[in-house]
Amino acid sequence: MDIKIQQNNLCDYAYNRIKTLILNDALKSGEKVVQEKMAERLGMSKIPIIQALTLLQNERLIEYFPRRGFFVKELSNQEFIEILDIRSKLEGLAVEIIIQNLNNNFVDKLTEILKKFEFYSSIQDQKKYFELDKKFHYLLIEASKNYYLININNTFNILLLCFTRGFRTKIDDSIELHRRIINAILSKETEKAVSLIKEHTERKKESHLLDKH
Repeated sequence: MDIKIQQNNLCDYAYNRIKTLILNDALKSGEKVVQEKMAERLGMSKIPIIQALTLLQNERLIEYFPRRGFFVKELSNQEFIEILDIRSKLEGLAVEIIIQNLNNNFVDKLTEILKKFEFYSSIQDQKKYFELDKKFHYLLIEASKNYYLININNTFNILLLCFTRGFRTKIDDSIELHRRIINAILSKETEKAVSLIKEHTERKKESHLLDKH
């Protein structure tokens, strides 16, 4: 019983670490996950690594190819566009709920995030800017406190799959929209905020398609 519990704990640990590596771009889209190297990296045997990779495969973050192994899922252009559409709807709904329940605590959080966006933009620190970008979009989903909305995002890894694509907008374009989105939320302009979320997504689509030509 103790061995089984320990193994489950190791699997959970490996699952969370590998998922974080994917989110942080340490494991990139299309990259092979070598079990032996990952086991050495995390300080454990291959068994919990394989279990964790299988769980991530069920979540569509990892793909398995016979005789080749496990790879970080590489989205097709069409899959990426479809996921962006879903992301737009989820974030739009989250913003509606947030504005209905806006409180001083969340106002302070958004104000602080906007200050950081402005600062990282001013010094053109892409790494920290896009780390904050991820935190901001996850915050919108989590702050809705809508169980089903959060569960849809987590179960299907909507935001995570968007970020694993490795696609980045220019900071100067991104800061302008982030500023407008946050200010619309703070001003409780629901329609405007939702519209800006959609515009944000549409710009990502357009830029992505241009990059492919």
